[in-house]
Amino acid sequence: MASSSIFIYKLCLSSEINVESIYLRLKDYPEDENTYFNLELISSNELVGEYIIVRNAKESYYNPRKRAFESRIVPKADVISFSVTNNFLEIWANKTSANKLVFELSNLFKDISIKNVEIKIDTLIERLKGYKLKISKVCFQDFLFTEDIVGNFTVDLSSYGDAFSILQKYNDNISSMTIILFCDNSSIKLRVTAKGRVTVYKDRSALGDEELLFLHQILLNGGEK
Repeated sequence: MASSSIFIYKLCLSSEINVESIYLRLKDYPEDENTYFNLELISSNELVGEYIIVRNAKESYYNPRKRAFESRIVPKADVISFSVTNNFLEIWANKTSANKLVFELSNLFKDISIKNVEIKIDTLIERLKGYKLKISKVCFQDFLFTEDIVGNFTVDLSSYGDAFSILQKYNDNISSMTIILFCDNSSIKLRVTAKGRVTVYKDRSALGDEELLFLHQILLNGGEK
């Protein structure tokens, strides 16, 4: 199953800056054969895009004539998917790639402040109340079993009747939890860690508009139940 990490940032914009002006500036990005943007302006409040970084990599291949393995240099493209909706930047990539894009955008937009949005487990637990979901694997750390025994353990709460009572009681000890959100006729599986990392077990391109909106509601403000 494909998975992607999501990193969300708050964009502090001036009155003269909006999504459309960001799009126009990125369209004028001084691209070359190694770095460039693919962009689509969905509306005046939303754009989606890809930041492409082309690098040379060594590849091993088998030469049947010489009956031996040889190496060659081939171009590889790192594709960093992102979107800007209203005042939020959302990046679907690993942490290293997300940092590269944030660094590039910070250099391009000196008048925009980009601040990380921290996804806290205790806040997320409160937001999830009332939603149709399943609490799957939960990892606890530094858990006091007895007076002199402290350890880490993982438990599956999918069949437990009142999983939220466990999550609320021991939220300070949760290192990560996996949940399945049900949205209409589909479901979204995601994993959240105590450090604020969110992983979705589905590519962004495989999510419909309603699923993306639902996910944003959960991660950013809880939305309407």
